[in-house]
Amino acid sequence: MAVGSEAREEIRPPGRSEARATAVLLLAGAGLVALSLILPHPPGGDLTALCATAAGMTVVGGAVWFLSARVPVALVHLLLAATALVTGLLFVESGLAVGQYGTIFTWGTLISAYFFSRRAAAAHLAWLLLVYAGSLELVESTGGYSPVTRWIFSAVSLTVVMLFVNSLASRRARADTRARHFFDLSQDMLCTMDMMGRCIEVNGAWERALGYRPVEMRGRRLLELTHPDDHAHATEQALKVFGGGDVEDLETRVRAKDGNWHWLRTSSVFEPDEELVYARSTDITSQKELEAEREALIAENEKLARSDALTGLPNRRALDDQLPREMARALRAGTELCLAIIDIDHFKTYNDTFGHLAGDTVLRDCAAAWDGALRGEDTILRFGGEEFLVVLPDCPPGDAVEIVERLRAATPEGQTCSAGLAVWTPGETVDDLVARADKALYAAKESGRDRLVSAAA
Repeated sequence: MAVGSEAREEIRPPGRSEARATAVLLLAGAGLVALSLILPHPPGGDLTALCATAAGMTVVGGAVWFLSARVPVALVHLLLAATALVTGLLFVESGLAVGQYGTIFTWGTLISAYFFSRRAAAAHLAWLLLVYAGSLELVESTGGYSPVTRWIFSAVSLTVVMLFVNSLASRRARADTRARHFFDLSQDMLCTMDMMGRCIEVNGAWERALGYRPVEMRGRRLLELTHPDDHAHATEQALKVFGGGDVEDLETRVRAKDGNWHWLRTSSVFEPDEELVYARSTDITSQKELEAEREALIAENEKLARSDALTGLPNRRALDDQLPREMARALRAGTELCLAIIDIDHFKTYNDTFGHLAGDTVLRDCAAAWDGALRGEDTILRFGGEEFLVVLPDCPPGDAVEIVERLRAATPEGQTCSAGLAVWTPGETVDDLVARADKALYAAKESGRDRLVSAAA
């Protein structure tokens, strides 16, 4: 049974519950004496001594209550023994071998049986029965029962109380020990918090995940460890929990002891009867890193899918996404949208003469030069082969001509280019607009190249 006592000592909350229980015993005993003197009672007894004893019990009980956090367990044993002795004194002062003061014996037995091992509880009971035997010798026996009979009845009843309560307390202690064992072994980060959001208890998973030992977390607010960007949301969810709601799968970043940030997924529940919050957290940092890597990979793949590998410019697939948006924007804003197709002159001949590597260099240089000569809102795409397509939003035809001519003048490597320009007509499809610009480009080539031709509306 000593194991049960050690388990209860380990798991009981701070505040010296044993001391407070003993304080209540003393105060209740004093109240019982006062009540016995107020209500009708047998004549006799030393009234002054009874009042003085009750006053002393009140003073000691109050002091023990307020100093309970500082009262060691050894002193609690002495106080319980002293309470039993004082109860015997009450018997002597009242002049009665039986009476209401025997209830204090029962209360004392309950406290020792609940908080201490069976051996310690039995020692307290033995002392109590010894005190009672002495009291019976000093007072008159009434009611037809001999002192021995009264003592045996009390001894049997109090022993049954002690064994029963101690057995229940020991079973609960063993259950708490098993719960503690699983609490500490859990891979989840378990935490109990008070109404102020301060940690009362955390399990070993916190140290394994974040490096904080349980003693370092005790009394600390979890919100203090939360990332500044997550603090407002975490506070909002905490208020929801303390308002009686539950929170599931709250994802926040928490600072580990080494200064790194870890992602935690937390579920919390509020127990109003205990005024405690129970929280379970899982470290999902690795999962978040994998998600970030996957999102970056997806973004990179999407970028590559819409980019030309040689020039780095958007490709024709990107055009299918962008041009409809520009058309919708132009229609909504009432602005003009122009589209130009530029073709490097005699590129096939250049490629055949100097080789594909040289041809690739020309394509890259042209792409860079033309892209640098555009306005910020304009877009140039590689349309295919040596053809490039230029999208010119919010651009009147006259301005579009100037921009395309500027591009032609910026053509590097001594090359020339031809261009076809078309102005979008509301209601016209992407394919129709591109076809008109392409037709204008064909006209520029047919008329001698190295020029710009605008398509008819």
